Amino acid sequence: MVGFVIRRVLWLIPVLFVVSLITFTLMHAVPGGPWDREKPLNAGTVARLNEIYGLNKPIWEQYLSWFGGMLQLDFGPSYQYRNRTVNDILSDGWPITVQLGVMTFIVAIGFGIPLGIFAALGHNRWPDYVATRCSASRRRASCSRSC
Repeated sequence: MVGFVIRRVLWLIPVLFVVSLITFTLMHAVPGGPWDREKPLNAGTVARLNEIYGLNKPIWEQYLSWFGGMLQLDFGPSYQYRNRTVNDILSDGWPITVQLGVMTFIVAIGFGIPLGIFAALGHNRWPDYVATRCSASRRRASCSRSC
């Protein structure tokens, strides 16, 4: 069991690397850029901004710089807010994110365990089918009608 967990954790490293590489490549493949807005900027301003943020470097150098920052948990400057980093923006929102995650976990456990017990007590009978339908219909309102 311990070997299985260690193998899974070790596989996490190349998987995250490949996902980050694909994400970075796709972000550069789409048309447009961080300076495209309703009111276009002149070419000199765009060139200066690209120099400041390192967007004029080759894509492999941009990726290595970005990935190195990610490993150090430095997500870089924000393109939208002038004097703020992405870390500042993330730190402002984490308390609400944690609160929402905890509340969702409590609701999921609060409904999931009783629904599982209800299904287990009526295995292969109508309580099992109702509980299965409620648990399988995450986005539909059929659970509220049948439960």
